[in-house]
Amino acid sequence: MAELLVQMGKRGTVVIPAKIRKRLNWEDGCYLTIAEGEAGISFRKVDLGGKPDAKRELASSILSGAANLGEYLAAIEEVRRMGLEPEEIPHERFGN
Repeated sequence: MAELLVQMGKRGTVVIPAKIRKRLNWEDGCYLTIAEGEAGISFRKVDLGGKPDAKRELASSILSGAANLGEYLAAIEEVRRMGLEPEEIPHERFGN
C-alpha cells in the first residue's frame, strides 16, 4: 500500500482516511490499541465486549495521558462518555 500524508492536529489527533477505515471495518467509536515499535506506531482494533476491565484500563490511560489542564478536562468528559466516573478510575493526574 502506498504511504499517505496526514497532518497531526491538536492533542495528537490524526485522521485515518475513510478508505482505510472501511477496508479495516473500523467504525466511529471503535476501540484501538496503539503500540510503539522501532519502525513507528501500529494500531489494532479491539473488542472490549468480553473484557470487563478493558474499558477501565482504557479510561485510566486516557486520563493519565493528559499533559495539561485542558487535556485533563477533555479526558474527563471522554471517560464520562464511556459511561464511567473518572473519580473511580485509578490514574496519574497531569500535575503529578
